[in-house]
Amino acid sequence: MIASVAIAGLAVYVLFRTFQRISVADVVRHLREVPAHVLLTAALCAAGSFLVLALYEIVVVRYVKKPLGRFKPMATALIAFPLGHAIGQAMLSGGALRYRMYTPAGFSAMEVGATVLLCNLPYALAFGLLLDLSLVFGAERLAPVFRVGAPLLLMLGCLGLAKDVGYLLLVKLRKAPVKLGGWAVNLPTPAMTALQYVVGLADLTLVSSIMYMLLPQSANIAYLPFLAVYLASVLAGVLSHVPAGLGVLESMLLLLLPDVPPDELLAAVVMYRMIYEILPLLGALAMWGLYESAAHDGFGAKLFRNNGRDRPPDPGG
Repeated sequence: MIASVAIAGLAVYVLFRTFQRISVADVVRHLREVPAHVLLTAALCAAGSFLVLALYEIVVVRYVKKPLGRFKPMATALIAFPLGHAIGQAMLSGGALRYRMYTPAGFSAMEVGATVLLCNLPYALAFGLLLDLSLVFGAERLAPVFRVGAPLLLMLGCLGLAKDVGYLLLVKLRKAPVKLGGWAVNLPTPAMTALQYVVGLADLTLVSSIMYMLLPQSANIAYLPFLAVYLASVLAGVLSHVPAGLGVLESMLLLLLPDVPPDELLAAVVMYRMIYEILPLLGALAMWGLYESAAHDGFGAKLFRNNGRDRPPDPGG
């Protein structure tokens, strides 16, 4: 709680200081200057990211229980991921949505929990791996950005890679469940773990590319160093527990990219949020509304049943 409040407080302070120095009109002007082909490419990257996650959810459902066809897992992923990201606490909020979607299909609470964990593992695994690689191979370029020595960043990256290798060895060698308190968790198979890394790397590469291609030319930063900056900013947003890291992502990017004009950087982040967060969220809400209207146990069915039960009998028979 202390860390969350501190990060959120820092974000508010940075944004307050920044907005004292810039004009909202300048931000809007930079938004209008983004080329159409850049917006289209960014939108395709966002669509590709959600498509990868939706296809992966089909595999997870088959891995945990049994095939449910392709439509239900894909629809669930396209609803749960955007809503979970927007609400915050993605495993909890996305897990509640998956519980709503999968229990009518015969999933137990434990099976839903396993599905939620497996659906979120690719992001966590790839996040750590990409951050470690960017620290190792971009230490010299990142040292002035993070205001620490390159040897320290290199050491942190190597420790992180050792952690990644250790996890892979654990998955490969340990066959018995891992006990966590009163729980026993079966590790994914090596094949599933490999798929999780592929899915996570594809997802994070596509999403980070959205922000990277929207950056102004004044950023003058290669992709790998930018990736470390982006992941550090996202991590701060996650630790703050602020929904979608709102304000935290912006403040971290402003701190870590001080050479980029603030109005141009904020315009890029606004467009990033519009493409990757707001539009998918609106689509997810629309899909969820359609599902609840059409499902036999959804809101629409219950409403019609209640109306039918409350209606007085027809005197004419």
